[in-house]
Amino acid sequence: MNVHSKPPTRPIEDTQGKRGDILGAGLRLFDEQGFHGTSMSEIAEAAGVGAGTIYRYFDGKEDLVDQLYAEARAAAHESIMEMGFDEDASVRDRLRTTWRAVIRNYMECPRLYRFILQYESSAYLRRAQRAQPEDLRSPFQEIYRDGVEQGLFPALPQSVYGSFFIGTVTHLVQEHLNDGPELDKELIDQSFEMLWAAYTKASVDPGTG
Repeated sequence: MNVHSKPPTRPIEDTQGKRGDILGAGLRLFDEQGFHGTSMSEIAEAAGVGAGTIYRYFDGKEDLVDQLYAEARAAAHESIMEMGFDEDASVRDRLRTTWRAVIRNYMECPRLYRFILQYESSAYLRRAQRAQPEDLRSPFQEIYRDGVEQGLFPALPQSVYGSFFIGTVTHLVQEHLNDGPELDKELIDQSFEMLWAAYTKASVDPGTG
């Protein structure tokens, strides 16, 4: 079932020109072979460009990976905005819009999201020279901040909330793609209610310690 009518924003494979061809080839090969198992010569061959051409656009593989990550995160961010994300809406409504958008995009562009996850769990993200523009960390960062400030969420590290979010999304989408339960609108919204309950329950039920 197609839950949302608007297609994902700027999928990497649709980026125009030789740079786009290289990014698309890199995305495919990194997904299939991993960062360390993919050489620049393989990317150039897959992109249909000369081995020297690739260095007109990228300083090396690390630079290509970093630029591809920035493009992927920008595409994911823009897709959330285009889903009708309202920065003045309640924490719950903003989180639900983000949930729906990320699931929709992951379902339609799984390679893109697998790349983001691969990057964020690798040494690339830990390099001192990396820079993430503020907009690439939004809107989830602002939802987390506002949720804590309003007393909706306990003051746990943001990474805890992020792990619950992306871990659940990844499992649901992979099950869907592997012929498991269909992620239709009803299941997406029901699973969001479970996420919201998990986020907010700890603020009213701290447990016995």
